[in-house]
Amino acid sequence: MSIKRKKGTVNKMKKREIIIFLLVIALISTPFIYIKTTLISLENKVYNYLVMEKGMENSSISSIKGLFGKAPLFAVEVVFTDESDVRYFYREIESGEIIQIGSSLKPEGYRYKHMES
Repeated sequence: MSIKRKKGTVNKMKKREIIIFLLVIALISTPFIYIKTTLISLENKVYNYLVMEKGMENSSISSIKGLFGKAPLFAVEVVFTDESDVRYFYREIESGEIIQIGSSLKPEGYRYKHMES
């Protein structure tokens, strides 16, 4: 004895499975997309801050890298070409202002070239 199914029933089940699969993928990928876009945006804001507000040349910036962590949740690490062994860290505060929050540690008495007060 064979079971007869309507032809449309199988197509509806497959469509439902595809929709559920796509929803699961969207839910899983959303946090990763949010983090990546936030980091890229913050990297651009820090770059603009250094070039436009601080008057630095593009060539004086060796690298800018967004970081995702605990506190602050989002920060940017900047390395300057004339001080390649020091990393400076920046973040955006609630007002939208970019501030320097610190640097990598060097021996006591070291004179940082790009430390903001």
